[in-house]
Amino acid sequence: MHRNVTAIYRTYATADLVRQELKSLGISPGYIHVIPDTDNRVLTGDARGDHRYFDQLYDLHLPDEDLRTYQQSVRNGDYVVSAEVDQGQIERVQEIMRRPESEAYDLDQRSGEFHTAELYPHSDPTGRRIDEDRIAQRDPDHADPYTRSYRRSARLNERRD
Repeated sequence: MHRNVTAIYRTYATADLVRQELKSLGISPGYIHVIPDTDNRVLTGDARGDHRYFDQLYDLHLPDEDLRTYQQSVRNGDYVVSAEVDQGQIERVQEIMRRPESEAYDLDQRSGEFHTAELYPHSDPTGRRIDEDRIAQRDPDHADPYTRSYRRSARLNERRD
């Protein structure tokens, strides 16, 4: 079983700090995703302008109810950090990702804000490949207010920088 831990941050500086701490823990940079991965982001206010970020979120194969929260957060100027981790790293990764709590969102509260929001489709639904082994399910054994833990049967493909 493969694991994934995800959180939402208010600033790029915090998201990047979390990324650096995860790398120092030994997680391959190819398994750490910061979306959007830029501090110079221009908010368009138009979901079509955010599709490149939405597509990156779709590539994480997360459940739709959580994907909606991540999409709306990115659309509102926040940053999503998601890392594929080994089973034995989950608790340490959650500890890293919930600091500082003033910069991380309570995900249950955030989900409540967006529960009726639109789930934006992938920019190319016909070209989107869905691999059932990579579809993530929430992991109730590692519930945490500031992070979401997921499990899946297969690893995501390591991204190339």
